[in-house]
Amino acid sequence: MSPPSSIQLIGLSPSPYTRKMISLLRQRRIPYSLIWGDPSAELEARAIAAPKIGFLPTFLLSDEAGDLQAVVDSTPIIRRLEAEVQGRAALLT
Repeated sequence: MSPPSSIQLIGLSPSPYTRKMISLLRQRRIPYSLIWGDPSAELEARAIAAPKIGFLPTFLLSDEAGDLQAVVDSTPIIRRLEAEVQGRAALLT
């Protein structure tokens, strides 16, 4: 489950969690592409199952099979990125 060359996320500018995760990606120098808009509509257009709870931002990350899945909980996302992407860590170990 390595991260793609550019992580995709869907968010809205008023969302403090969207801003938090963009800041993390920038600080870690992880390439990303941001889709501004409604995650439900974007996921439906891409035929990706919506998460059980719709939080912002919604990350599109690969699962064990390599298929894209919608992931929304920021703490596990941060931990996953710490494990998968080397350099400029955000968490103290």
